[in-house]
Amino acid sequence: MKKLREIRTKIDAYIQTHKPAAFIMWLLVLLFPLWLSLSGNAISFLSGEDGAAVLLRTLLTENYGAFLLGMLLIYLFFGAMVCLWKHVPLAALLTGLIFTIMPTVDFLKTEILKEHFLPWDMLLAKNADSFTTFLSALKIPTPLWWLWGGTVAYLTVLAILRPTLPIAWKKRVLGAPILLGCLYLCTMNGTVRADYSLLGLSSEAPTDQTKNYTENGFLTAFVLNLSSLNMGDPDNYSERYLEKAFAQYQPDEASGADFQNPDVIVILSESFWDPTTLKNVSFTEDPIPNYRRILAENHGGSMVSCTFGGGTVRPEFEILTGMTTSMLPSGNVPYQQYVFNNIYSYAREFKNQGYDTIGIHTYQKEFYERDRAYPLLGFDEMLGEYDLHAEQHFNSGPFLTDESLVEEIMYQLEQPHEKGVFIQGITMENHGLYLNKFDPSEWNIDFTSDTLSEEESNLLHNYCKGVSDSDAQLGRLYEYVMNREKPTVVLWYGDHLPTLGNDFGVYASTGTITSTTAANWTEEEKYQMFSTPYVVFSNYDTGHEYRADGTPVSPYLLTALMYDYIGAPETLRSNFLLDLYAHCPVISPYYNLYSEGCDEETRNKYIKLHELLTYDDLMGEQYLTKKLLPQEQKQE
Repeated sequence: MKKLREIRTKIDAYIQTHKPAAFIMWLLVLLFPLWLSLSGNAISFLSGEDGAAVLLRTLLTENYGAFLLGMLLIYLFFGAMVCLWKHVPLAALLTGLIFTIMPTVDFLKTEILKEHFLPWDMLLAKNADSFTTFLSALKIPTPLWWLWGGTVAYLTVLAILRPTLPIAWKKRVLGAPILLGCLYLCTMNGTVRADYSLLGLSSEAPTDQTKNYTENGFLTAFVLNLSSLNMGDPDNYSERYLEKAFAQYQPDEASGADFQNPDVIVILSESFWDPTTLKNVSFTEDPIPNYRRILAENHGGSMVSCTFGGGTVRPEFEILTGMTTSMLPSGNVPYQQYVFNNIYSYAREFKNQGYDTIGIHTYQKEFYERDRAYPLLGFDEMLGEYDLHAEQHFNSGPFLTDESLVEEIMYQLEQPHEKGVFIQGITMENHGLYLNKFDPSEWNIDFTSDTLSEEESNLLHNYCKGVSDSDAQLGRLYEYVMNREKPTVVLWYGDHLPTLGNDFGVYASTGTITSTTAANWTEEEKYQMFSTPYVVFSNYDTGHEYRADGTPVSPYLLTALMYDYIGAPETLRSNFLLDLYAHCPVISPYYNLYSEGCDEETRNKYIKLHELLTYDDLMGEQYLTKKLLPQEQKQE
């Protein structure tokens, strides 16, 4: 330590007596935010389709306004920290940590979930340990190590040089709040944000996050999303307007006379999808034979998901509530952002009818704050992986298997229920990452393809192993339900397609899509990339037709269609959604399907009504549902 102090003393003396050395030291201080801006964007771009170098060059040469805004924000924060602490190395350490960790999180999240790091993801920080399973399977690219190393080296040099701001503490104390105030104005003030146009930017909330982060760089894209945090009332939002607009959907009190109070099971099967829809791939056997067999004898078809490769929470939320997430900010997490008081859901509806209501997830129930949100949706219980009564099976990959979920559902169905039980199940077994997920000796579905690389073949083999396991448990549940005496109905659906490689690897290599840029997909390709299988089956004659056989549907319609199929008592929401289905079976940010003769004016009317219904329950006064909800204190 003594020798180290001597070296530092010599360095300090040299800098004080040599102006060029002092100039270089302060130049390094001045350029530190520039380095963080360059390295941070490069880290985020590592997950981009075109490569970090190309995207960074494009940002600097074509979208330099976005780069300058992001860099300005780092300078303001760094300057404030220097004023606050005086010692530059300490300020640089804090600034470096923040503006290196954030783009790193963006890279990791994009690799795992195919979604960028958004402002509301800060709420996920307490679930960080939930990502450890994914991180252990993720390969860190070499450039990321170099970029981290560059920042560490820069911080080390500053620590050795020990620059100190030569300004009196009174001025520094004044400078810190001024700079932080400027930072706040640049990011949150509506007037200042309106002037983003001077930099070639829009102050409106982005709708395409991939384009936003690719074109504007991480920090600027992140800041642009801040405008999504506050949503004003939509046009015509009032109790009187809603009562008039939804008057035709008031339920018939005489409905449900033949309702048999069946047990109701809704299962979200993680990444459940039909891989035989890939082009230029020949399978030696069907990966999902049970699904096909059950569908042939029952009801179902295709659900056009509101997400790809991740974002399970959105189709899950839509199916539970009948609301649309399309009107919410891109990449939204409804439970964390909007569910802070009791809201209407099908769990709530069945609970109001006297049912027991149970949520089951074979992973951590705290993830996406399901443990907090599910009771507000009307669930009596929310069970996570550590709460199951059935045996825990970890015999197929790193996650609890679908076998565990099916056995827990069987257990719950065997328990006494005064009227019936509504069960929402969420599987985990077939979650990515798929590369090297299983040993090749465990692969049970083979295929041939002349277009897949070795890595892509590995991904597809592992996915097929997982989805065939899920299909086997679907078959097991089907046999169990069909042999029950108590009337039972099941809705089983896949939430989204799996992520099979970077840049849509398997899909692009097989020619299933012709472009790795989603914006360039044809309508047929959009349908292919967002459609997942679903099936509805019951062990009794419901006495009603299923309306949607052979017609693709949006997630928010599925439970209403099942609800109608079992002859349950009408609700305002189910009546509206059935009418919406009759005119607009699919409305999503990616693909739309309208009934023949449904003109643009009619479409817009239904879209507007659906958005009003969603806003009213999530962010508004709950004019349409407050009579159905327990009046409890709002959570803060």
